[in-house]
Amino acid sequence: MWNARRILKELADGDRRRTILVHFWRYADDHHRLVVQAHLAKALNFREETIRKMPPEKKADLLASRIGVPEFEQFLEMALMQYHTRDKAEMLAAFLDRWNVPHENGSIESEDYTPPTADQVRDAVKALEGQYDRADVLIYLATAGLLMEEQWREGTWPVVDELTAA
Repeated sequence: MWNARRILKELADGDRRRTILVHFWRYADDHHRLVVQAHLAKALNFREETIRKMPPEKKADLLASRIGVPEFEQFLEMALMQYHTRDKAEMLAAFLDRWNVPHENGSIESEDYTPPTADQVRDAVKALEGQYDRADVLIYLATAGLLMEEQWREGTWPVVDELTAA
């Protein structure tokens, strides 16, 4: 199973992991940022005010230090979603177009579609090979399976497993 912790540990190198986690601090809603600040302050014995004043990159490093802690899972998922919808919308759109999934600049706007099968995912990866960074493709496919319905997992996760084993 690909959860956010595993995606960030196994598929993202240090720089990409930091970039993904910075997206949480820049784009998550205030409530979620405050909750994570409180959790980090408690876990690291910092004052919340100290964390609040840190730049997003430093906060991302602190969040990365807690990747193995289950209570941060939903916030890591938010970071992955923000990263993809903010920075990788073009790549998302290219994959969604190949699968005939209706979207607006990479953001799925309708539930009237059929999730891709593993064969369709393999075909899209092959067709788009070289256009996008392989690590970003793997992170996207693993995240799509994580955040979408079960059929997405059946289509994307086997391909992620195959590509990481190769």
